[in-house]
Amino acid sequence: MTPEQLDRAEILQYLRTPAPGAEFSAMLDAAAAELCAAVRERSIWRVLPVTHTESGVTLGGLALGGQDIAKHLSGCGEAVLLGATLSAGVDALIRRTEHTDMLRAVMYDAIAGAAIERVCNDLTAELHRTLPYPYFTERFSPGYGDFPLTQQGALVQLLDATRKIGLTVTPHSTMIPMKSVTALIGLSHSPVQDARRFGCGCDCTECPYREGCRAEGAGRK
Repeated sequence: MTPEQLDRAEILQYLRTPAPGAEFSAMLDAAAAELCAAVRERSIWRVLPVTHTESGVTLGGLALGGQDIAKHLSGCGEAVLLGATLSAGVDALIRRTEHTDMLRAVMYDAIAGAAIERVCNDLTAELHRTLPYPYFTERFSPGYGDFPLTQQGALVQLLDATRKIGLTVTPHSTMIPMKSVTALIGLSHSPVQDARRFGCGCDCTECPYREGCRAEGAGRK
C-alpha cells in the first residue's frame, strides 16, 4: 500500500482539518509514508447462507442480533462475511508514537482509518468481479444501527480469522489488531435496497460516508 492509494479527503475528515497549511500537509505526507510502510494488509471472506425467520435472520446458522441487519439482508439468500486487518505493526507504531509525539500518533490513526477502508473497498470490488451475483448490498458491520458489537467474536470464529489472518476479539468485543473490520455484504439474484436506505442509527455529522449516503435524513447536522 502507498500513500497515493489513500483518500486524502477522508484522512483530513478524520482529522477534522479541511484546509491544512503547507507545514501540516508535509507532516501528513511523511506520516502517511511511514504508516503505509507498517501495513501488512490481510483479508478473508466466506459466502454463507442467509435464513430469514419471524424473529430475525441467521447467517450460516448464527442468529444475528437486531432488526437493522435483518433489513439489510432482506431479499438475500446468501451473504459474504468478510474480515480485514492492517496487522499488528500498525497498532505497534501508533502505540509507540503516542508516548513521544501525540500529533503524529493522531495522524497515524487517521491514515490507518483510511487505509483499512481502502483494503475493504478493494476486497469489495474483487467480490463484485468474481462472485456470480448481479446484486450486492453495501457492507454492514457490527455496531451499525442495532447490530451489536458483541457479535464480533462469533463472526471472527465463523471466518476462522484468528488462525488465518491473526484477527482476535477481546471479551469487550474490541478487535485486535485494532485497525480491523468485519462486515456483511448481502448477495441476491434480484434487485435489493441500498443498505443505507435503512440508515445506521448514528449521527451523520461526523460520518465519513454521509455525502454519498442515501438513507433518509443523511447529511443532517
